[in-house]
Amino acid sequence: MILALGLLGFTAACGTDGEPAETTESGDTRIVIDFSPTANNAQLSLGIERGIFDRHGFEIHQVPGSGASANSVALLLNGQVQLAVSEITAVPAAVAAGFPVEIVTSLVTDYESPEGDAFSLVVPEGSGIRSFADLTGRTVAVNGLESFFDLTVLEAVRRAGGDPTQVRIVAIPFEDQVAALRQGRVDAVSTLEPFAGQLLTGGFRSIGNPATSALGPRSVPSILMGSQRFVDRNPEVMRRFVRAWGEVTAYANDNPAQVRQTIVRTTGAPPEAVAELPLPWYVSGIDRRSAALVARLMVDFGRIDAAPPLDTFTWSEAPDAHDLGTPPRGLQVAE
Repeated sequence: MILALGLLGFTAACGTDGEPAETTESGDTRIVIDFSPTANNAQLSLGIERGIFDRHGFEIHQVPGSGASANSVALLLNGQVQLAVSEITAVPAAVAAGFPVEIVTSLVTDYESPEGDAFSLVVPEGSGIRSFADLTGRTVAVNGLESFFDLTVLEAVRRAGGDPTQVRIVAIPFEDQVAALRQGRVDAVSTLEPFAGQLLTGGFRSIGNPATSALGPRSVPSILMGSQRFVDRNPEVMRRFVRAWGEVTAYANDNPAQVRQTIVRTTGAPPEAVAELPLPWYVSGIDRRSAALVARLMVDFGRIDAAPPLDTFTWSEAPDAHDLGTPPRGLQVAE
């Protein structure tokens, strides 16, 4: 990621992210958001479909991205997008490297539940891997290297008494992990919904949730980030966006059937698989505990030399993630 960001020096300096937010002919604020379709950000598409952002004066455009956080940071700093869906480790990594981005709001919280977890470490049914400690000496696929997914796998291995330095991590996109596991190219995959559900109904099993094992319950893996210059230049726009996001989040949590329909449409997952998967617990605001803990773990595993101060990579005006207190839809959550 740092190598990719290093290519930004000239273009970031010449970017337009410090300009005022664009206003459309109808008087709405135009916001372009870089995202990769998963269940974890289905509330974004649903909020657009239901006109919630429209009611708050926004014209939202989604730009399907590659899922690479470094690319998202590049788009933000060049002014090509105003916000980007990302996993949380991208932000302290970028800030530690001198690239000014910050968390604007959370997307989901992780949890463990009898109904199924949001994240899973999946292995073949006949595998001898029974715990995170058993991953020592094994190969694990994650969606991207030096990301939330491999960070939590390594920390889960360490907490279970295994040796994280002896775990081989390889990058394989979520949609290709099933084939890699079936073909024996990897021993395990760290994944999320709807991909985990498809695996678990197809003859594989989960050995646990690496995120809750590493960070504790109700941590926040996915966030929306923006460039500091854009956010600072447009504070009222961002306040209005966060209010809209709070409404979108509440609507998604209260309408699981519509969320499932959105997941099918945006991800292409089979409707029968989506009908069975555990839905995300969507949240708004910033979980500053998770942000600080992730930054410390990134230092522990050599991702960054020192954790940047929390106020340098979280928007100061964003509220705390207050909706972490009560699970939605009567969801049964382990504490």
